[in-house]
Amino acid sequence: MSIRMTSSLVILALAFCCAAGADARGTATVTKSTGVVRTYQNVRIHLLGTSSLRVVSADGQGSLTIRHAACSYIGDLRRCLPFEITLDQHGAKRLIDLERGTLYVNTTDGALTMPHSTVQVPPHSIVLGLQTLRGTVISVSGQVDGGPQ
Repeated sequence: MSIRMTSSLVILALAFCCAAGADARGTATVTKSTGVVRTYQNVRIHLLGTSSLRVVSADGQGSLTIRHAACSYIGDLRRCLPFEITLDQHGAKRLIDLERGTLYVNTTDGALTMPHSTVQVPPHSIVLGLQTLRGTVISVSGQVDGGPQ
């Protein structure tokens, strides 16, 4: 993972940790290679079994489905490698070309520390960092909203 992506994950995780506990929603940040940043508050995060994750905008008009595999555990913290992203917006689905990413999933009742970091993933939460082939960085963190964990 690049230093830029690692830094984005750490900053996002720190911001989330400070705001955790309000409700079962999260934050998604999209940083385009041009420097334009869009932040989506109150996104819903759903685990779809053990191999997919869906992030739905607060208004329900858009979603990202991230398929992941090659999961391993660092203690109780699950780390997975995303391999496919689908954007569903205004009824149209489009595959996004993924360069790399990492998903951390904490399904326990306590906070877990990310490897090689002091940042903690809160209980029943995720921290996700993705980079597309076009250089867009997508970061998502938040509490999982129901569903299989």
